[in-house]
Amino acid sequence: MNRIILAYAAENANLAVSIDRQLSRIGIPFEHASGAVAAHITSADEPVLLLITDNFLINRACMGDLLPVLQRLAAENRLLVVLADGINATGQPVPTKIDRMANALHYMKHWQDEWLALSDQHQKAQGSEKASLVAEMDATRGLANDVGDLIGTLRAAGYITWDQFEANDFEQFFQKFQLMDWHVKYKHLVAQAVEDHSIMESAKLLEMSLPGGLLTPEPFQEPEEFPAVDMPSEPTLEAMDALLGEMENEEPVSASEFSSKEDEDSAEAEDQAARDAWFWIKNGHLQRGLELFQIALEQYPKSEWLKGEYERAVHHTNPPMAEPGIAQPMSPETSIPTDEVRSYELMGDMAADRGDYLFAKYCWDRVVEIDPGIPNIYRKLGLMTSEHLRDYRETAVIYLRKALDFNPNDPEVKAALGEMASPTLPEQEVGEQEGIVVDGSSNIEEAKAPKDQPSTILKEPSRLVLITGATSGIGKATAEIFARNGYRLILTGRRIERLVDLKNRFESEFETEILVLPFDVRDQRAVEAALANLPESFREIDILVNNAGLAKGLSPIHEGNLDHWETMIDTNVKGLLYVTRVVAPGMVLRRQGHIINIGSSASKEAYPNGNVYCATKFAVEALTRSMRFDLHAHNIRVSQVSPGHVEETEFAITRFDGDAERAKIYNDFQPLKSSDVAEAIYFMATRPPHVNIQDIQLFATQQASSMVVNRSGR
Repeated sequence: MNRIILAYAAENANLAVSIDRQLSRIGIPFEHASGAVAAHITSADEPVLLLITDNFLINRACMGDLLPVLQRLAAENRLLVVLADGINATGQPVPTKIDRMANALHYMKHWQDEWLALSDQHQKAQGSEKASLVAEMDATRGLANDVGDLIGTLRAAGYITWDQFEANDFEQFFQKFQLMDWHVKYKHLVAQAVEDHSIMESAKLLEMSLPGGLLTPEPFQEPEEFPAVDMPSEPTLEAMDALLGEMENEEPVSASEFSSKEDEDSAEAEDQAARDAWFWIKNGHLQRGLELFQIALEQYPKSEWLKGEYERAVHHTNPPMAEPGIAQPMSPETSIPTDEVRSYELMGDMAADRGDYLFAKYCWDRVVEIDPGIPNIYRKLGLMTSEHLRDYRETAVIYLRKALDFNPNDPEVKAALGEMASPTLPEQEVGEQEGIVVDGSSNIEEAKAPKDQPSTILKEPSRLVLITGATSGIGKATAEIFARNGYRLILTGRRIERLVDLKNRFESEFETEILVLPFDVRDQRAVEAALANLPESFREIDILVNNAGLAKGLSPIHEGNLDHWETMIDTNVKGLLYVTRVVAPGMVLRRQGHIINIGSSASKEAYPNGNVYCATKFAVEALTRSMRFDLHAHNIRVSQVSPGHVEETEFAITRFDGDAERAKIYNDFQPLKSSDVAEAIYFMATRPPHVNIQDIQLFATQQASSMVVNRSGR
């Protein structure tokens, strides 16, 4: 190791200089990287000390293209993240917080606002200026999308605060980069300096005693003076409190003053949650504020004070009730888009123009969540989804029907709905003139079944499903198929922003109940805390889908990365056990339940360089079989689904630590889709109670085994 890269925002150069001055005394050379941080460290092999501040997280140059680089550094254990206060334009400190959902949303909103400002410029621009703004808007949209995952990566990397960084003579720094011998030397330097009252003399003595060859020190040079940067002003906690105090001319009562509070830490957390929620509501983001209240209530279900604040928020934000039983189509005059709605709708329009239909659907779905009365939004969703996203057939039908509620005589919507229904429905169930389903069913699969035969879809709205790893891939697709068919869901995962998006979309589209629990299955205490404090209506779990799992690395056993091994074992095996240990006793007590473990073709056959991943999946199969022996006497079903290659997941990008090129393993053949695996899981879960499908192994047609794949093209 010849150097350590010290990366930071230019506004925080004083912190970087302080680190350099102190640690360079014993010969540790730092290379400074500010501005375009990703470009500086992308090809570097050295450790990186990253200073994360508020300035960094709102700096375009610092944040650009950074996410995959950080993911790789974290996976290679070459990253130490230090969280420090930022600084505003007047030189005052700005706290940097990334430990709560509201903090992540704060930075997501910053980049969304940046995109909105650019879109305003774009609408007014002409010629080449208009074209140049498109690239800047795309980059800003990327930052808005990535900042949540980036903050999740920083949290997963195990950041430390500035105080922790400085503690015990920078012990965590030396420990992280395996320089504990140098830590001894540094502590000796400090002790000698105190004793001799001369830091410079002690430094010289120590320098003379250093053995050569460990590091090649370079003379320290002061970094160039950085130009002052005008930073956008961000609300401080004091400003937020003042803002909330103005609302309805009343100051919210603090949770710590509420008589039923017993735990001061809990009261402080509830206070903070309420302040976060009221801040968004006061600034026009009603849905986001209510989401934060709902999540807080899921964490503190016994807090009467928090329930009162939530009721006050609902009363403050609810519009007058419409006359019952009468459709109330909105018009541009009666539904005025907020800036957030306008931002998402414009992003969706641009994505659809470019052919990025999934992102367009995401943006327009967000519009529906915030304000379903925006004119033509269901029309846009229905027409685009029916034409370009054929895998979302049932969802397209729902969109189109809602579009007809707004304009019953829209010929294009009628035609699209007729096209979705007519190829498979019996003639007597199709309107003679309009060609649309007339039985009122919201489920196209049920409408396909002849009336004298039972439907193949078993809808049991009261049943409750818990799915781990629900934020992407197979877990997300499984959540969608159960939600579409009326099941209530508990969704878990590490990325709370994605969980909240799923909750909002599923509750809006499918009118079912969703509870989200953000935790990492590797954390036993977090698993137990989350599942031991479920709301009353979510305690009796009928189906557990142990989906959370991953692969890290593809190396022979003698070159394996120990951190990769630990991550796979902790997630694929121990995480499955932690969740099952909490959920299974309730199933035993009720004498009913179904546990479905997601295995892999790697559960059946090992392959070169798959070593530890294959071992964890073999363990999943062994556990599935053993659990069946243990639980069959209690009337509990235990099953496994073992897929081969599956696209529409983050499996490959995770295995290769964010390397998009190496992750292109599906380009020359057609693998399974995540929805294919989800359908197998759903089929397994909906068999009659006396039927236990023990294992489903499925490959794509072009795959014959883990290693035998016909890669002649899609």
